[in-house]
Amino acid sequence: MTAEEDLRKAAAKSIKKKRGAWQFLVVTLVIFGLMNVIWALNTPGESYWPIWVLIGMGIGVVFSFLDAYTKFSNNQISDEQINAEIKKMQGS
Repeated sequence: MTAEEDLRKAAAKSIKKKRGAWQFLVVTLVIFGLMNVIWALNTPGESYWPIWVLIGMGIGVVFSFLDAYTKFSNNQISDEQINAEIKKMQGS
């Protein structure tokens, strides 16, 4: 594989992570909405138990966005990293 192909794969992986993070956020909001409806219909006035769903899934959403939009996982390959690896492999 060439360096350009590796970069294209890394870019595709990054796009998939970003799409996945947004999809997970939408799923979280839908589930949280459903939990609120269930709570409001069945146990209004009692303890607000849907908060536990929001906290649990919210943690997952935060880490999903950190992975997709920051160097949290550092899976993207830069030209400098590729050039450094080539130099190591060539023994220089």
